[in-house]
Amino acid sequence: MTESRWQIAEPVSVDFLNQFPELSPIVATLLFNRGLKTQAEIDQFLSPDYSQDIHDPYLFKDMKKAVSAIYEAIKNQELITVFGDYDADGVPAAVILTTVLERLGAKVEVYLPHREKEGYGLNKQAVEELAHNQTKLLITCDCGISNFAEVEIANSLGLEVIITDHHAVPENLPAALAIIHPQVLNEKYPFKFLCGGGVAFKLVQALLRHTECSVDKAEAQKQEKWLLDLVAIATVADMVPLVGENRTLVKYGMIVLKKTQRLGLQKMIAVAGIDINKLDTTMISFAFAPRINAAGRMDHANLAYHLLNTKNEEEALNWATELNQANVQRQKLTETVFKEAKNQVGNLNQKLLFFYKADWPAGLTGLVASKLVKEFNRPVILLTNLDEKTIVGSGRSIEGFHITSALQKNSDLLLRFGGHPQACGFSLSVDNLATFQDNMQNLANQELLEDSLKPSLKIEIELDLSNINWDLVETVGKFEPYGQQNPEPLFVAYEVLITDVKKVGKDQSHCKLQLVKQDKKFDAIAFGLANLELAIGQRIDIVYNLNINQWNGNRSIQLMIRDIKISNSLK
Repeated sequence: MTESRWQIAEPVSVDFLNQFPELSPIVATLLFNRGLKTQAEIDQFLSPDYSQDIHDPYLFKDMKKAVSAIYEAIKNQELITVFGDYDADGVPAAVILTTVLERLGAKVEVYLPHREKEGYGLNKQAVEELAHNQTKLLITCDCGISNFAEVEIANSLGLEVIITDHHAVPENLPAALAIIHPQVLNEKYPFKFLCGGGVAFKLVQALLRHTECSVDKAEAQKQEKWLLDLVAIATVADMVPLVGENRTLVKYGMIVLKKTQRLGLQKMIAVAGIDINKLDTTMISFAFAPRINAAGRMDHANLAYHLLNTKNEEEALNWATELNQANVQRQKLTETVFKEAKNQVGNLNQKLLFFYKADWPAGLTGLVASKLVKEFNRPVILLTNLDEKTIVGSGRSIEGFHITSALQKNSDLLLRFGGHPQACGFSLSVDNLATFQDNMQNLANQELLEDSLKPSLKIEIELDLSNINWDLVETVGKFEPYGQQNPEPLFVAYEVLITDVKKVGKDQSHCKLQLVKQDKKFDAIAFGLANLELAIGQRIDIVYNLNINQWNGNRSIQLMIRDIKISNSLK
C-alpha cells in the first residue's frame, strides 16, 4: 500500500462554528483552515469584489515618488527602459508596464536578460549598455531588489532606477529612486504576497489613476481591467498564495482571459488546442505558463514578450506556433535531463539531494528539480556549468526548509542568488562548490525533521459519503480558484464499500470505482492507483476531492481519489 502520511487538520472549536450558524460545519472548517475567521474575510473570500477588495496602489510608501518620476520622463520624452525577467511572471509583468507606458505616450523599450548568458536580475553589462543607449529611467519588474551593486552602477551612469519586485528582501536595499515591493521593511501596503506581475500592475494602476494621466477616467478603468489576463497568468505561474488580493486578481483575471483581446494569447489558445471554456488555475499552470516559460528556457524570452505584445495577427500566429514547438522541445529535453539526474541518485539518506552535469541546459534546471522533488520528497539542487569557472543552479524545496534563506546564509560563496521559500536560483565559482554543498547539506540536516521527508496529504476534515450533496459541492466550488494557501479541499472517508472496480486508461494505470456508504452511492476515479489490489466487497478508507462529472449534458457528483488504504490499516 501507499506510504503517504495522512495529516488531518485539528477539529475547529464549537465556539467558531457557533459564530457562523448559517454555514455548514464542513464549510466553516474549510474557511477556518484558510485563516478566515471574520465575517469580512469570509465574505471577501467567497464573493471577491474588484471594486472593494483591490487595495489603493498609493498605499505603497514609494508609489508617489515612482509615478512622479515616470510622468516627468514622459513629459521630457526621456527613454524609459523596462528591465524584466525571462519567466511566466516576469514577461507578463514587462508587458503590463510597457502596454500602459506606451498608452501614456512614453518613449519606452524593454530589456529581458538571456537566461543562460546573463542570468537572473540586473547585470553590469546590461546597465552599461542601457546607459550608452540613452536610457534615463530604468524600471525593473520581477527583479532588482538584490541588485545593490548594479543599481549603484546605474546611478553613477546617470540612470534613475525604480524597482518593482517581490523576491526575498536582502539586508541592504539598493539605492533606487523608488522601491515598490510589498515586503520591504516599514512597507505599509496591506497585502504582502503579490507576484512580480501583480506589483507591476499596482504601478500601472497608480499611473492610470493619477491626475496627470492623459487617458480619460472611464477609458483608464477599461485599460486597467484588460490587463488582468496577464496578472492572472503571472500570479498563478509564480505560485504565490492565492488568498486576499491575489485571489480577487486571479478570479477577475480568468474572466478577462476567457475573452482576452491579446492576439498572442488568442493564437496560443488556438495553436495549443486549449479549451478556454474549461479555464481554471490548473490550465494556467500546465498550458499557459509552460509555453511562456519555454521561450526563455529554449532560446530567449523576447519571443514570449513579442507574442504577448503584438498587434499583428500574422506575427501572433507565427510566434504562437514557434512557442508551441519550443514547448514540445522543452518537454522532450526535460525528460532526458530528468532521467540522467535520476541515474545519479545514490545515498537517499541525505536530506538534500544534489545533481550535477556540466552540459545540462541551465534553462531546464528548475523544471527538473521540481520533478525530482516530487519523486524523492526532499529538497533538490540541480547544477550545471555556465562556463569553465562558473556553476549555475536551481533549487526546489519542501515544507520545512526555506531554500532561499539557506542561500542567504551562504551568500559569501555565491556570485548572485534570489528566490522564494521553496524555489531559488543562483550562481557560484567552481572553487566554492564543495564548501557550498557541505554547508547546504548541514543546514538541511539541522532544519528538516525525518518525518517531513515522507510524502503527506493534508486532509481538511472527515466527510462521510452520507453527507455529500449538491449544496455542499456547489459551495465548495466557490473556493476556486485554487492555489497556494488555498488548495483544493481534501476529505477523508472511512469504511467505504467497493461495489464495482475496473482498471482504465491507455496503460490501465487508473481505477474506476463505484463506492457505497449507507444509502449513498458515488462513482469515483483514482488516477495512478491501479497497482493497488482492489476487489468488489472490500471496505477502504479514501482521501478524495469532490468533483462534478459532466457528460452528454448530464451532471453527477464524482469523487477524485487521491489515496486509498484498506480499512483498519490506520488503526
